[in-house]
Amino acid sequence: MTVPTDPSRPSFDYAHRDRRHWSELDRLIQSEGIGTEDLLTNWPAYIRRRDMVRFLSHYELFKNIIDLPGCIVELGVYKGASFFTWTKLLETFCPGDRSRRVYGFDHFEGLVDFTDEDGKENERIDKVHGGWKASADHARTLVELHNDDNLIAGVTRCQLVEGNVLDTIPKFIEDHPGLRIALLYLDMDLYEPTRFALEHLYPLVLEGGVVAFDEYALPPWEGETRAADELTATLSPRPRLRKHPFAVHPTGWFIKGESR
Repeated sequence: MTVPTDPSRPSFDYAHRDRRHWSELDRLIQSEGIGTEDLLTNWPAYIRRRDMVRFLSHYELFKNIIDLPGCIVELGVYKGASFFTWTKLLETFCPGDRSRRVYGFDHFEGLVDFTDEDGKENERIDKVHGGWKASADHARTLVELHNDDNLIAGVTRCQLVEGNVLDTIPKFIEDHPGLRIALLYLDMDLYEPTRFALEHLYPLVLEGGVVAFDEYALPPWEGETRAADELTATLSPRPRLRKHPFAVHPTGWFIKGESR
């Protein structure tokens, strides 16, 4: 016998709840004729709770570096939610300092650099070759729109660095002598690119700067976790990794030079 579902009771079937949420939101937007401008201007009315949590978590991270010099470097742009959050935060709180930029590294081909350290593939969360692929053209257009929306229109605040980080990071460092990093945000999921990025970019992170990982200690992304642990094991004093208790991401971050 099938027991009727009581809609007034909380459901822990999150997949079903998400489908119901998006279906009802689609219906509302279409029936009310809500356009893009209305939707984005009134965005808190439409986003999910956990998407607001992610934004607030990024803001709390940003507050640690608001009075530091140096840029923000994000590795793994995907569709740009974090990348453009950093852009907006810099433009909001440091509008007159045009030297502070956000650099986003991605080849937009998804996950491609699997090694043994990454463990097994997992189709359920798109941990497969080519998983989490995104459009480079989409990201480029958004970069143009954001830079045009700056306090000084057209002056670069955010910039993409396209290509495999194994190739682009050394050239980026060579082309930007004297660059220092206030916030290094790693969201590449896999061992090899994460380890390579840390080896080359961590020395550029300022004392007091933030290093954050999007999938640290988050199964089954063991590759990113291992790369992070290998770095911190070499540091003296070894940093204390922390996280925001109200948010899932970033799953681990530390302040350079701060001991346990």
